[in-house]
Amino acid sequence: MAFEPPVSEGRYDLLESCTFAFLLALEALTPQQRAVLLLREVFDYSVAETAAALDLSMANVKTTHHRARRAMAAYDAHRRPPTRELQEATRQALSRLMGALLQGDSGTIEAVLAPDVTTLTDGAGEFHAARKPLVGRQRVALFYRRLSEQRAPDQRVAVSMLNGLPALVCNFGTLKTGYARRGVIRVDVGEDGLVHCVHAVLTTRKLTAVRFP
Repeated sequence: MAFEPPVSEGRYDLLESCTFAFLLALEALTPQQRAVLLLREVFDYSVAETAAALDLSMANVKTTHHRARRAMAAYDAHRRPPTRELQEATRQALSRLMGALLQGDSGTIEAVLAPDVTTLTDGAGEFHAARKPLVGRQRVALFYRRLSEQRAPDQRVAVSMLNGLPALVCNFGTLKTGYARRGVIRVDVGEDGLVHCVHAVLTTRKLTAVRFP
């Protein structure tokens, strides 16, 4: 018997489908699973419409959909659509984080972070970046404190809505060779208001649509 999710329960809306967390979760799917999931869950296609659009049988659509939803289980377990409340909580967390970084005190930075916070730096080999994720409040605080100490006098930072949530759009100014001149820093905020993940995107090809200050 093929699995058929309820019509209204568990669907992803268009705004959520653009969030970083959702896009990251989609990377675990095959191209066919992504296509079926998006058509069924975001664009509300019926099984028959999805089958016609992708040139698949209806049975194949149902099986692929089931497998895609199963692969999205980890995302669904911690799912937080970008509501206005989450957008405001994210904006406040970014403001606190920036203020802490400007103060340059590890203890002040730690107060903004969850105990199990993780930071990821996406330099894709193009720029100097942390090669492995850093985990833990003290390690992440120390990492960003040291980075803040290297900031250039002409650095400019603005808050902009990206992928449904506020993020820091950074022009890092004049830095040493090998360091990114521009980047985006985004955070995942928990229900406790603390930052649970900091993700810095530095790769040029991923920032072509971003307007920098």
